[in-house]
Amino acid sequence: MRAKRWLKRLLLVAAIGILFFVFGFVPYFLAGAFTVRSFQMQDDENEGMTPASAGLAFEDVSFSARDGVPLSGWWVPAENAKGTVVLVHGLNRSRIEMVRKVPFIHSQGWNALLFDLRRHGKSGGTVRSLGYHERQDVLGAFDLAGKRAPGPVVVWGISFGGAAAVFAAAEEPRIAGIICDSSYRSLRDTARHHLALFQRFAWWLRLVPVWPTADEAVFWMGRRAGFDPDDLDVVKAAARLSGRPVLFVAGSADERMPSDIAFDLKAAAGPKAAALVVPSERRERTGPDGQKRFVSGHGHAYRDGQKAYESAVSAILEQSLTP
Repeated sequence: MRAKRWLKRLLLVAAIGILFFVFGFVPYFLAGAFTVRSFQMQDDENEGMTPASAGLAFEDVSFSARDGVPLSGWWVPAENAKGTVVLVHGLNRSRIEMVRKVPFIHSQGWNALLFDLRRHGKSGGTVRSLGYHERQDVLGAFDLAGKRAPGPVVVWGISFGGAAAVFAAAEEPRIAGIICDSSYRSLRDTARHHLALFQRFAWWLRLVPVWPTADEAVFWMGRRAGFDPDDLDVVKAAARLSGRPVLFVAGSADERMPSDIAFDLKAAAGPKAAALVVPSERRERTGPDGQKRFVSGHGHAYRDGQKAYESAVSAILEQSLTP
């Protein structure tokens, strides 16, 4: 009898431990990975590149987000520029992710401003918020562009940088045009979607149910980074773009940000919005368990369909010149 009582106690403790791990530690850990942790994915494709790699003169610039966070970037002037394009990189990346787009922007007669978002690269900041606080960074870059050169300002962001661009433009009506590449719909939607995807790459995540774990992680993201998760709704923000020219881009095989998101955002943004889906291929990747799986290349639409992409962006730039 005594052995049975101890066995029951041990089973109870084990059950409590498992519940704490699944519904306590995991959501808190995932929230921290996306908000307070600072790390940068290696960008082998663009490592060491600057605008000078394409023969373009550039200048180091330092400026502040509208809420005061110090930011670092590069200013690439064009002769007799029509305006300025602000380039916004993705999560765990840096300004170098956007370098390959600069020669095209320059050829179109526009200045380019590349910079590191807060808690990325050489910029300051203590938390990341998947677009909420980063909209202040985009607005700070918009302010700098207006001081450095006349003409309209267009923002071009990728992944969560695309979301930040939309949030900034929804708040700042003077942003003349927006290119949003591979954004999410809302934080809640993408948290559930990504947790389901990540379960294929980490065995311990297979023990974790998507609901309610994703919602708990979203709660902790908001608490740890100081924002209301419901404010991270790109569809609602797109509806506030006031009929400005907007391009939403997606890769056809992007499992992380499926192409139907681009059409949802286009529908919300109104009659001047366009959507471009670039044909892309699934690529092989080796997971932590050593198994090879095919996954999509998220955020590679420019590389996979450069000609069509540039044609669509040219149209946005041209439309942005007309008030």
